[in-house]
Amino acid sequence: MRQAFSPPPPPPPPSPFFTSESIDAELGQTDEETLEAEDKVPPECPRFLPFLLSLDPYALVTLGFIIAILIAMEANNPEEQEAIGNFLEVIATNIEYIAEQGAYLQELEDRRLEKIEAIEKEDLKNEVKELKEALAKLQDQVLSCCHPADQT
Repeated sequence: MRQAFSPPPPPPPPSPFFTSESIDAELGQTDEETLEAEDKVPPECPRFLPFLLSLDPYALVTLGFIIAILIAMEANNPEEQEAIGNFLEVIATNIEYIAEQGAYLQELEDRRLEKIEAIEKEDLKNEVKELKEALAKLQDQVLSCCHPADQT
């Protein structure tokens, strides 16, 4: 056990696998980009979401871990902890279902828009072809009118 006035232990040696810069970059904690949490998420999100959605994956997991510990400490016995855990799982599962259905519907909408764009593109190609043919006919008419065929 450490004494009250003993110095703290030395820091661990640096990892041969990672540098502090690469770890910071992997966690998204570089100084290159300093955006506020509100600027990292769409404006239509509710007010409490920008903080959560702006967290990097490791911070989000850590926050979830801390919240789980605090909730579990409030429950008096394992049955209460399990009931609360099951309730939170139901919430999480339903949020996942909602998100997946939203992603599926967005994918369907994107496909529909792509089909519409393809049809419109094909229609434009056909119109350009028709205009070129009409222009060629007009050009032939103008040339035949102004320069009659060999009149000798």
